[in-house]
Amino acid sequence: MSNSSNIIAWLVPTARGSFADKATQLACNDFRSVSTDSSPILTARLPNLVTSKPAKAIQLSFDQAPKRPGSFVLGSDPAHCDVVLPSLPGISPRHCALSFDAEGRLVLNDYSDRGTQVWYDWESNGDQTDYTWILSSGNSDGFPSTVQRITIDIQGVRFQIVVNDHSADWDTYRENVHAFVQQPAWTDGLTSGWDRASIDPVAPLFSTTPMFQHIFVKSLGDEPVGEMYLWNLARPWEPMVKAAA
Repeated sequence: MSNSSNIIAWLVPTARGSFADKATQLACNDFRSVSTDSSPILTARLPNLVTSKPAKAIQLSFDQAPKRPGSFVLGSDPAHCDVVLPSLPGISPRHCALSFDAEGRLVLNDYSDRGTQVWYDWESNGDQTDYTWILSSGNSDGFPSTVQRITIDIQGVRFQIVVNDHSADWDTYRENVHAFVQQPAWTDGLTSGWDRASIDPVAPLFSTTPMFQHIFVKSLGDEPVGEMYLWNLARPWEPMVKAAA
């Protein structure tokens, strides 16, 4: 069992008997499943589920590493996912992933065909694909610190995400995040013809150079109407993803 400082967050089904509740009972998720009464922090954040609180939640922690460095993958493929979801219409084999941004905030990235919804209290912009949502404020008081409840809706599989409180020891939290997001060696998966020397070094976490660059894409014409995207400088070959507000 993880000690409190190692716990990142809990994924709590929004109702008993739901598809999310069934996901907590899958054998492949068993080693991450904990009682919803296992932590006073978790219990205190679930007043909305007093009368229908599920028995289990999925606990994500630094000391139970994901299959690939840097992110917990959620989807229907048990061979590649860290949190396996039921095989339902619209759920991709590798649907979305939880990771950290350059400021140490927990974020959710969508990689699916049909999209994911994230609710901040009662507000959501619907199913979004290739999108990034901020789920914690790190060691600041910024967004979404004032949000009471964040719900992740993966094509009908709904979890309330409860982020652990690390305010008692931010230094340990930063060290854990830095170790968690370490990328595989540059040569992993690259062909022998790749010119590794041509790649600039990646900025370390919490450095003055952000690993995620905000790119504002304007529409054609005089009006500055467009969308904000995030470009991961640690993995510059990957496509940019649209940033949530």
